[in-house]
Amino acid sequence: MVAQRPIRKSAFTTYGKCQKKFEYLYNSPDYFNYGLDEAEQNDPLRRGNLFHNGCDKFFAELEGKIKTSNITSIFRTLLPTITDPRDSIVNTWFDWFAETEKERYIELDEANQMGCFIPIATELEIKLPDTIDRTGHVDRVDIIPGTKDLCITEYKTGKSYDMDNSYSFTDMNKEIGFYVQIMNTASIFPNNKITHWKVINPTLEKIWINKISPISLRSVEVLYKEITNKILSKDKFQRNIGVLCKSCPFVIECMDGYYQEDVKNEPFEI
Repeated sequence: MVAQRPIRKSAFTTYGKCQKKFEYLYNSPDYFNYGLDEAEQNDPLRRGNLFHNGCDKFFAELEGKIKTSNITSIFRTLLPTITDPRDSIVNTWFDWFAETEKERYIELDEANQMGCFIPIATELEIKLPDTIDRTGHVDRVDIIPGTKDLCITEYKTGKSYDMDNSYSFTDMNKEIGFYVQIMNTASIFPNNKITHWKVINPTLEKIWINKISPISLRSVEVLYKEITNKILSKDKFQRNIGVLCKSCPFVIECMDGYYQEDVKNEPFEI
C-alpha cells in the first residue's frame, strides 16, 4: 500500500465543515505548508501568527528570570511591539496578555505554586503512527497547580469558536480531542494525565478552562475512522455549499468539478 499523507489537525477540523474542502486540502501540493507562507496569509492569519510567536517568545525570555524581584513589571517588555500599522491591534492583544499572565503569576506565587507558571512545553509538534498517521501542533502545555495533571492551552484570536459549551462536539472540542488522542496514545507525557483544556483569546479578552470531554474523544475516533475509510476506499467527499464558499481557496476548482459531475447541478452563487 502506498503511504498516505498524515492527517493534520487543520485537515481534520476542515472535514467537519466541508468534506470536499478537506479533499482539496489533503491533495494540495502545499498541504504541508498550508497557512505558513507569509505571502499567502490573510490579515487574521498573519495577526494570529504574530500573537502566537510573541507568546512563545514571552516564555522563552522568562527562562531563568522567574524569581527575579518585580518580574511582573517587565512582562510587557518581554513581548514584541508591532510596528506595522496594519497589525497594530496585536499590540493591544499583547497588553492584555501581559496583564492576565501577571494575575496568574501573583496567584501562583501566593499559593506557593510558581513551578507551574512556565509551561512544560510550547510549540509542541506531535505525531501518532496510525492507519493514516495523525499530526498536530500544540501551542502550550501547562501543569495544573497542585496536581500532576496537564492542561492543553491554545491561543485563538478569532471570534468563531464556541467554547462555552464544553461537552458538545464543537470545533474546539474536535481540535483538543484530536490532540489528546495523539498525546495519550503516543505516550508523549507518560507520567501525566491530560484532564483540561484552556483557550486564551485576546480579541474577546476571555479565557476559558474546561475539562476534557470523554464524549468528544470518542467522537474524534469515529470521525477519524470515517475520514480514513474515505481516503483508502477513494469514496466520494461531499460538498457543503454555503456562504463560506466564497472565502475558500479551492472554490474555483470546486465549482468546475461541481458542474462536471455525472448528475446535472444547478449553479450556486459565490
